[in-house]
Amino acid sequence: MRTIILRRARAQWPLLAAVLTVVTIGATLLGVCALLVTRTSDRALEVAASRAVPADTGVTAYTVTMARGDVASVDADSRSVLREAVAPFGSVMAGRMSTEMRHLERGDDKTPSLAYFSGVEDLTDRATLLTGRWPRPGAGEVVLLDRTAKALGARPGTRVRLGRELARDPAPGLTVSVVGVVQARSGGGWNRDPLEGAGYVPDYRGSPLPTAQVFGPFLADYRDLLAGGSAVSRLEITARPDLSASSPRDLDRLSTGVRDANGRLSAVLGERVQIERIASRLPSVLADTARQQRITSSAVLAVAVLGAVLTAAALRLAGRLTADVRADESALLSAAGTSRVQLAGLAAAENGLLALLAVAVALPLSSLAHAALTSLAPFTDAGLTATPAVTGPQLLAVAAGAALLFLPTPARSGLARSGADLALVALATGAWFSARSEGADARVDVVRVLVPALVLAAGCVIALRLAPPVLRAADRWTSRARGLALPLAMSEAARRPRAIAAGLLVALGCAAATFAVAFDATWHRSQLDQANLAVGSDMVLTLGAPAYAGQGAEVSRTTGGQARPATDRNVSIGQWLGGSDAPPRLVAVRGPAAAPGVPIARSTVLTLTGRATGEDPLSVTPQLILEDDTGLRIPCTGAAIPLDGRPHRLPDCVPIDGMRLIAVMLPVVYNEFAYDTVKTSKITVDLSVPAGDGWTASSAQPYSGQLTDLAVTANGASMRMSAEVALGGPPDAARRLVATSFADPGPIPVTVSERLASQLSVGPGDELQVMAGLAAIRVTVTDVTTTIPGAPGAAAISADLDTLSRSLLVHGEPQFPIDAWWVTGAADAAPAAALHLGDIRTRTGEAARLTTGPVPAALPGSLRMLVPAAILLLLAGLILHVTCDLQARAIEVARLRGLGLTRRDIRTTLLGQHTIVLLPLLLAGAVVGAAATWLVSPLLVRSETGGVPVPAVAPVWPWPAESALLALLLTATALAVASVVVVQSRRADAAHLRVAS
Repeated sequence: MRTIILRRARAQWPLLAAVLTVVTIGATLLGVCALLVTRTSDRALEVAASRAVPADTGVTAYTVTMARGDVASVDADSRSVLREAVAPFGSVMAGRMSTEMRHLERGDDKTPSLAYFSGVEDLTDRATLLTGRWPRPGAGEVVLLDRTAKALGARPGTRVRLGRELARDPAPGLTVSVVGVVQARSGGGWNRDPLEGAGYVPDYRGSPLPTAQVFGPFLADYRDLLAGGSAVSRLEITARPDLSASSPRDLDRLSTGVRDANGRLSAVLGERVQIERIASRLPSVLADTARQQRITSSAVLAVAVLGAVLTAAALRLAGRLTADVRADESALLSAAGTSRVQLAGLAAAENGLLALLAVAVALPLSSLAHAALTSLAPFTDAGLTATPAVTGPQLLAVAAGAALLFLPTPARSGLARSGADLALVALATGAWFSARSEGADARVDVVRVLVPALVLAAGCVIALRLAPPVLRAADRWTSRARGLALPLAMSEAARRPRAIAAGLLVALGCAAATFAVAFDATWHRSQLDQANLAVGSDMVLTLGAPAYAGQGAEVSRTTGGQARPATDRNVSIGQWLGGSDAPPRLVAVRGPAAAPGVPIARSTVLTLTGRATGEDPLSVTPQLILEDDTGLRIPCTGAAIPLDGRPHRLPDCVPIDGMRLIAVMLPVVYNEFAYDTVKTSKITVDLSVPAGDGWTASSAQPYSGQLTDLAVTANGASMRMSAEVALGGPPDAARRLVATSFADPGPIPVTVSERLASQLSVGPGDELQVMAGLAAIRVTVTDVTTTIPGAPGAAAISADLDTLSRSLLVHGEPQFPIDAWWVTGAADAAPAAALHLGDIRTRTGEAARLTTGPVPAALPGSLRMLVPAAILLLLAGLILHVTCDLQARAIEVARLRGLGLTRRDIRTTLLGQHTIVLLPLLLAGAVVGAAATWLVSPLLVRSETGGVPVPAVAPVWPWPAESALLALLLTATALAVASVVVVQSRRADAAHLRVAS
């Protein structure tokens, strides 16, 4: 047997080399795909984890309400639980705490005043020192936020007396020294401060008192508060694990540890705290990354399956051609007494040797190809460059590709006669419908993996079934043509079944290549669409600290775009808090509406004069709402002012030019509100600005009926606001006089997403009630859209921020609901990052993350491998087919030479025959590739969460790239056929004729 194999290999080495080439190409593609799914995919998880932003990797232990003596032990035990949770990674920990409220002694101030201490372990990283110095441990020193210092009139050197705590076991009063004034930095976590970094709130409702003015925080050294001088109302410790060096196993352990940490914290702390919990986005971020990894792996496996089908088609052709070439040889061996078992063993041994050679070549070749592929974009941008290496899964994939040699060769009757083509079409149709009907799934879905190969193969077999009738019709049409070359070529193409033996490989190779190019373009287009919709504007700068006047102009100047204030936050709609997955979202952007109000020059000195009837002493804490040129509205709150008929100067509220006063709020303060009294007091307040036209007065909720006879009038150069105040009734009534430069806008027109409309069963014309802050705002649905920009796929509401803010002001909410700046006309995040205002997202950056990030990078890489592999398999099979065809027809060619045809005529006839078959097959393959793009691409493209992308996938057929590919295929196949025809036709001489005779 060995002698037969060696002699046959020596005689038929071109045929065996072609078969080996086909197997090697297919096995190499499978090996590269295996490396992408395993080695590159695992590395992508590690890189994605190391690139995660701190907000996604922090693990925070929250504890609420602990006695003075338990603070240090709670802090230590919480850190121990966190260290165990983030194992095996090292971490950096930082704590912050706020104490219980204390009375703040402010002379003869009639309004209850409270204050509290806070300790921030990394304070120097979260605040900027404006004046003075940082506090020293153990010295009774504090620093104040600039807003707190301004409200208190404090500066470095000021001593402040704090009274007893408002707690069960109150700590005694103490005096602290102010040694510095600081400014909160964006992203410093000040939103978790009891006053959210505001520094001063005139009517704080979260204190033990019904209503009080609260100053704080008084920022002391963290270690001083650990010593137990004060009871702590809230303590949080954040651990940030170092994920720069990780592995999938370590990340799984980390995710499990963080999820289980909540129970451990509860068991360890016991009764020392009132509330405890562990909060972290890390497990969900890691889960989302793993889900995206599986989505990418599923698409890469689909590419691998398509490559395997192409290889199988090429080997099917090679098997048939080999059987034809060896038909006489097999008959001779059978006549010599060789049994079928021996012939099968001989074929198996030969295939085994070829498979081993293919593995030996494809294994290092796939490693080199993978390394070369990862040295190109997007792998380089994603940090996934790899060196050549051999892995177990790669070896298995290469061996599986080589094992395709052992696939049985079908009978000459072909697919069409056996009916297998119809079965394949039915199978592809069923798989396509199954993939369409499935819900959003992030698993490696076998159906979606197989659909591309099944649809392309089914389309190509349909094209093959249509090819013979078309060729026969063309043969009848060309039979009347003059000359011999064209009719003979067409006759050979139409009447010889062997003429289209390579048809499946040619059509499938062209279909796979064109589909890969179109799918790559469709995938990139979908990622860009998702990025554009997710970000909502060219740039979104999410604020990490309260906005200040002139900030929008500063952002516009720095970025070169146009900044507009926007809100993007979770809300409740009536009693509905959303489904099980996410709460409803409110997205509102300031439109181009003209600013109302009264212009106020910079550093204008404002005074307020008030009077109240009756003997009861009343005061107000004025809040002025001012608006700058970008539409940002800033509240300016003054200290309590008694209504004693004397003018009182308000704090400096106008830091920049171009501000306009649009609203004034006057909360009435009285220490003896009683539910059963019937006393009233008429108040009149004059503000030293002209009233202008269009000002209206209202009473804020709750219990707006406590203020009556409301009016806003002009009093010379002043604005006069008046109301009748009921001193009885509910003590927690707002009793807030609101004067606005506009009327109540009424129900706000909004657009809702289809998801929200479906979940609430609402449509245009329906009214809803949205809780924005502490105010219940009525909205009217004017339109239902597929999704809301900035909240893709969410149950969301879109509104105009100016109208929303006006409604909030009328309802007595002074805070402008700004969460971010939406900037148009800006794409570079670097200038905006220099402002240190908060997190920045750009459409270009989000698109780059979705297309060139570490996890999705393997998909475009595999598609780039599929195109050359398909072309090479097509050319290898085509050359093999033409060579074997011409060798089998050598005697026929020699006879034509004997009849007087020149070599040129013969070459023209042979080239025309193969061209006549090739051209329609390539065009049919392109049509099948285009059809598969429209049918299959929307099923394969998933969002990063595994769901259906929002917006829906729009299939793309890139005409320039596809035209270039088709031109390349036509040119390459024509050159390959012409070369083989020229070489083989020269061998067709009289010697063949003498041998045949």
